[in-house]
Amino acid sequence: MVVDVSIPPAHQIGAVEWPRRREADPAREFATLSIDPVVDDASAEAWMNAQLKEGRLLIFVHGFNVPFDRAVYSLAQLTNDSGIQAAPVLFTWPSLGRIYAYVYDRESANYSRDALEQLLRLAARNPNVTEVTVMAHSMGSWIAVEALRQYAIREGRVDPKIENVILAAPDLDVDVFAQQVAVLGPDRPHFTFLVSRDDQALRVSRLLAGGVQRVGALDPSEEPIRSQLERTGGVTVINLADVRGRDRLNHSVFSESPEVVRLLGSSLVSGPGLSGSSDLPLGALVLDVAEAITSDISQKAPVTRQPQAAPAEAVAPSDTRTIADDARDVTPPGPRVEVDEADALSSPRPVIDPHQGASVERD
Repeated sequence: MVVDVSIPPAHQIGAVEWPRRREADPAREFATLSIDPVVDDASAEAWMNAQLKEGRLLIFVHGFNVPFDRAVYSLAQLTNDSGIQAAPVLFTWPSLGRIYAYVYDRESANYSRDALEQLLRLAARNPNVTEVTVMAHSMGSWIAVEALRQYAIREGRVDPKIENVILAAPDLDVDVFAQQVAVLGPDRPHFTFLVSRDDQALRVSRLLAGGVQRVGALDPSEEPIRSQLERTGGVTVINLADVRGRDRLNHSVFSESPEVVRLLGSSLVSGPGLSGSSDLPLGALVLDVAEAITSDISQKAPVTRQPQAAPAEAVAPSDTRTIADDARDVTPPGPRVEVDEADALSSPRPVIDPHQGASVERD
């Protein structure tokens, strides 16, 4: 489906001004203008061709505890605030949208890998698409890297059009990620990691994972991580440990900090792409705002170790809503976002036709 979202004139960068009631006030709140179905691959490619900016496409994968409406508005906010020069596509998967449903969301993420791989293939085979950037947050990073891994296994490598992969606060086991990257081979996309040792959500994830460190919580300035980073190429690490967003858990700085949002738009997605910062040395200061925000950049890889034996209506999120509710209630000027849904139903899981733009809640 294609969703038109309006953003209020007094919008604050890094924020989503949620509607306080069903009838949204577009002068003060995010509002949905329209929702249009994408009936088949041809329609999807037509949308891409109409929205492409110099052939660039951005595919965004949301994270844990993010229902459908929040994912749509988050991408609209990120696209608007960063000035990203790429056509934005949201890959949405069936998160339960509840803080206690971590395991449920993890299984839903696993179930959605094939659908993202299919979307990547659709984008790569479009002759008008010249560059694809995949951006994923938190648990969405697992879906993104797994889809790329499957792509490489089937084809021998990831399509070269998929040049850049940005993982914000990636909720990835460091050992598993090392194996995933090894499968991608030497011709893998350029990876950028936005990490922070102050990410409280990833501390909880690490606890649930038996104490294994998460990629998004690595400190690139510490040994032996620093030395390992210096030995491997093809990766940029941005240390956001001193940056604060609106989230008290410090887990969504990539979209909530005005400085980081602008960095993403100007340096990472627009212009020549991530490879444009390939000559920055480890420890280079690339962001310094009021002497409080700094970023460590390195063209290296994360730590690895050997495995041990305008007008419309919208609805604010709530713990009782389902993805199906969100799709029905958002009645479809601001960013135009295409949504590719990975919801899937047989008995315990939903099955949808991704071209029909309809979602079905899981049991």
